[in-house]
Amino acid sequence: MATESYGAFAYAYDQSLGRSFFSAVRAVLDDVLYKYPSRGKTHLDVACGTGLVLEHMQKKHGFRSTGVDASLPMLAFARKRASHLIACDLRALAIRKRFARITCLYDSLNHMLTRDDLLAAFRAIRGVMSADSLFFFDMNHPDIYPAVWGMREPYVSSGKDHHLEIATKYRRRERRGYGRVTGWARLPDGERVNIRETHEQFAWKRSEIETMLGTARLGVVEMIDFDPFREIQALETEGVKMFFVCNALPVNP
Repeated sequence: MATESYGAFAYAYDQSLGRSFFSAVRAVLDDVLYKYPSRGKTHLDVACGTGLVLEHMQKKHGFRSTGVDASLPMLAFARKRASHLIACDLRALAIRKRFARITCLYDSLNHMLTRDDLLAAFRAIRGVMSADSLFFFDMNHPDIYPAVWGMREPYVSSGKDHHLEIATKYRRRERRGYGRVTGWARLPDGERVNIRETHEQFAWKRSEIETMLGTARLGVVEMIDFDPFREIQALETEGVKMFFVCNALPVNP
């Protein structure tokens, strides 16, 4: 039942937050792809979810894209948009190839709850990069957690084939955000499946992220302040999201 529930969440997420966030981040992604042109056309999307980034990179930018995700239900939806998919943990990428461009969007790396987890993810990504590769990823600004995740009202998305509610809370001492996801989705085969999930994120500071990037031999080329839903004017925060462009530093002998 847990797998069925997550399959329903994957479908509902794709129809709601997945599409709305990607429509916002697409402009930033396109800008950095044009600003830093790539001679190679291989692309890896880490934590690819339902494959929206894969489809965009292939159709608009001509990349040969591969998607990685630990969730089989997410990959089942991604298969409609891409054919090269791998089920594995982003902290231990079982891939020998090198890719010209690597992406990890949707604040997926905020789900790394410890320093060891985030460092392992960065090191795994460094392992699939060559000297000319670039790594693009976004993470939530830490101010967002008390400002948004601490709100009393849940996020709600409803459609003819889904209803999704995400109630969040933030524990300042732990620096952790918790999301309780409930609702339902009617899957393509017509079955209606209830959703009940709990997700956690950690409020990483920019200085901590950059320190771990350096430890993993990744250099920050650029960091872009990114406000996907134009929230900052209504919030008392220094930022909403941090979009990083990173290159591969030489590995110490």
